Amino acid sequence: MYMNKFLIFGLISAIISGCGTNKSGLWHGQDYNTNAVTNPSDIQDAYLYSTSLYGSDDGGRAADIAVLLPFSGNAKNAGNDIKTSIETAFLRKPKSNVKISFYDLSGDTSHKREVINHALNTKPDVIIGPLFAEDAKTIRDLKSSSTPVISFTSDVSALGNGVITTNLIPTQSIETIVQQIKQDGAKSMIILAPNDKSGKLMVSVADRAGDIYDIDVNGIFYYESGKPESIKDTAMNAAMYKTRNAANTRAREILSDILTNEKLNSSEYSNLENQLEKLSRNETLGKLPYDAVLFLGSGEDSKTLASFLRYYGIGNRDVSFYGTTLWHASDITSDFTMSGAKYATLPDISDNFVSLYSMVSGHEPDYLASFGYDGINLALGMLFTQKSESAYLFDPSGYIGTTGAFRIQPSGESERALRIMELNGSDTANTIKPAPVNFLVPLYNVRANNVKSVSARELSTRGVNPGDYISIPERFMNQSKYKTKTIGANYVPKESEIIDTPIQVFAPSEPEIVQNPEFEPVKLESVSRKNIDSVEISE
Repeated sequence: MYMNKFLIFGLISAIISGCGTNKSGLWHGQDYNTNAVTNPSDIQDAYLYSTSLYGSDDGGRAADIAVLLPFSGNAKNAGNDIKTSIETAFLRKPKSNVKISFYDLSGDTSHKREVINHALNTKPDVIIGPLFAEDAKTIRDLKSSSTPVISFTSDVSALGNGVITTNLIPTQSIETIVQQIKQDGAKSMIILAPNDKSGKLMVSVADRAGDIYDIDVNGIFYYESGKPESIKDTAMNAAMYKTRNAANTRAREILSDILTNEKLNSSEYSNLENQLEKLSRNETLGKLPYDAVLFLGSGEDSKTLASFLRYYGIGNRDVSFYGTTLWHASDITSDFTMSGAKYATLPDISDNFVSLYSMVSGHEPDYLASFGYDGINLALGMLFTQKSESAYLFDPSGYIGTTGAFRIQPSGESERALRIMELNGSDTANTIKPAPVNFLVPLYNVRANNVKSVSARELSTRGVNPGDYISIPERFMNQSKYKTKTIGANYVPKESEIIDTPIQVFAPSEPEIVQNPEFEPVKLESVSRKNIDSVEISE
């Protein structure tokens, strides 16, 4: 049976109000000592045992909590989900000395500023919210320096001066998956990202992570999100399609011309015919100058990009595909053609919270709702601990929340432990690497506020020489009509780098000469295509 949310709100609103004094207004992380890291404390149930973790609450300090979230307008569902999480926490054990006030932070900028000022005039001990970066920045500018704000923005530029977030910082899933790329043995990768502010930030983090974990970033490609033509062109360039198609065409021309015009023995003829037949099954030829593709867009964009990459001759049999937490709960997880692709994301939400939240709301929580639950528990812990606010919030050992281990950096960023998932063609991906359970070993080296914008980067490649992929009798090698040259080279060798000369292997010769005047060269015209997967294209 589900509880009535109106009654829940009435119960919380009736809690006796009070006024407390902040124990600290310092937010510079002076208490942040990573040498003292131990196992994190569990704050999911800590509220039930406040005397052990929070200190005494038997008629002690009273506290005021102001919650500023959108309860109307386009973002009302998100705001109300977090509100339900806060209500859920108080239902577990109402605290008579805590007052909580909800403020609807919706409407235009002017109206929201009025709401923020009204809430600040009540001098709350802690603010829960807001949801969006622009509102967090406004609160940061208007509030007292000593007032802590536990927000849900993922924009690090809105943090600091007592404004923190419990939300996942998206860049952490990028570094986590780059670590996995390195662990999988890849030496080089390319990056595909949407051409917007968020995409460029993510590329900057991925490029920096590549430097840290010694993975060459051989190309960076931006595309217009949701636009198939832009995605198609990006995939074509990333796949080196024009170069590899030209190499295939030239290789088939040479084999076909020799079979048609030259005297061959039976072994030579069979060998060349087999090579030509094999090349004719594909439109491209040549090795790729990368081992991995990192998709930094949404699941839908990544699915379309992968589809076009296959269209241009690159599949997950040729290179490994990787994504970020943006793949979570998207259609890409059930795409059989993406089987084997990996991505980083949060662990599942704890069963206890799912059960409790579902009882209150009638539906299961999403990650944002879980961040709300972590946020209110973090606030209560901070209010009733014997530590200073900064020492509690910035505890380097962190906490166990609804999705596992997390901690708050002095910058205000949350650090969340992530797991690695592998797609298997079903709606449920496999967890192949569980999330860490503590911070005894630091998880991240890249900070989003310390990276610089990275422009698109042309593919670094030595190109493709068709002659490296076919074997012709040695007596034809010096004939100009059968000579080949490298196509599409765009590579600057590193200092002291030794470039090996490829070795060609030729078919053995036999005395018997075979001529076949009925042999017809394989036609080299392009294959007509109309559809690839579910994306309509035009030539």
